[in-house]
Amino acid sequence: MKHILDVNRLTKDFIPPLSFSKLIKLDFKHRKPTRALEDVSFSLEKGRILGVLGPNGAGKTTLLKIIATLILPDKGSVVVNGHRLGIDDDKIKSFIGMVSSQERSFYWRLTGRQNLEFFALMYNLENAKDKIEELFNLFEIDYQNDRFDSYSTGMKQKFALMRGLLNDPELLLLDEPARSLDYTTALNLRNFIKENLVRKKGKTVIFTTHNMDEALDFCDLFIILHKGRLYAIGTLDELRKKVNNHTAPLGEVFVKLTEGF
Repeated sequence: MKHILDVNRLTKDFIPPLSFSKLIKLDFKHRKPTRALEDVSFSLEKGRILGVLGPNGAGKTTLLKIIATLILPDKGSVVVNGHRLGIDDDKIKSFIGMVSSQERSFYWRLTGRQNLEFFALMYNLENAKDKIEELFNLFEIDYQNDRFDSYSTGMKQKFALMRGLLNDPELLLLDEPARSLDYTTALNLRNFIKENLVRKKGKTVIFTTHNMDEALDFCDLFIILHKGRLYAIGTLDELRKKVNNHTAPLGEVFVKLTEGF
């Protein structure tokens, strides 16, 4: 089966910001880089839901931002559906959608509809109005003409997902999209993505989380990421074999694979 994504030896360092005292003293030395990703490699087939597991600071968001062309790696390569990062970025952007738990990029004084129309113009989408109406029907939205700042957290998250789907992406990147949602709303969101986008439409999803129960309920393939390093990739049964425990829960598998580091 053709890979939709190939990641090869990704490495990314960040320089920490200057403290106020060092800025006043013009002290630009001794700023040790922080390594967010180190030599990360994996491939992903179409139609899968990949869970990227790890605690805060594991490099999950950095990985997604690189795939989404938002930042460039220091080393390594990314190929999305045959298009290479740093060379074919416009083609990659047209092929992917990214959704996070943050709604700060929306314009809160505009209505939900006006926000989506604005982003559709930025994407230069054809038949944008028809696509937006299709998304409203798909998500059963009847509050699209209310101001965005009147929405609940769950409503805002639905609009974040709709924005990520405006260009009908084949690869959907979800950076902890349910982090601020209540249990029922988060469950409904995961079920919608799995049933309607993956099983019915054949989309591919990469989903980051540090919640093992959430990942187990949603994903069919897992990456173990810790301190920027990839320790394992596979189904739950494949990961269990690596720790020689065929009944271990996902959280215990994660601990076993990363203990000592």
